[in-house]
Amino acid sequence: MTHDEDTSIAAIELCRDINRKAAGQYEAQGVSREDVTIAALYSAFDLASEFTGSRIGAVEWLRNGVDLIECQLLEEGGSHDCAGTA
Repeated sequence: MTHDEDTSIAAIELCRDINRKAAGQYEAQGVSREDVTIAALYSAFDLASEFTGSRIGAVEWLRNGVDLIECQLLEEGGSHDCAGTA
């Protein structure tokens, strides 16, 4: 893993941790886990729209991200080799 990859992974984990903590704060205010999860999806879409410059581009970018997560889960379970598919 390169320094850039290490830095990126650390940044991603930092953001995930902050988002999970925020979700807990919303739930403490009475927001359901379902609503928090839906809001997180829309927030990810908003951020991806800004990143890609396009709402349609954001949807495709998010699909690719979910595909990557799925592939990692399948590889962890030993049921799939996703090399070259992401």
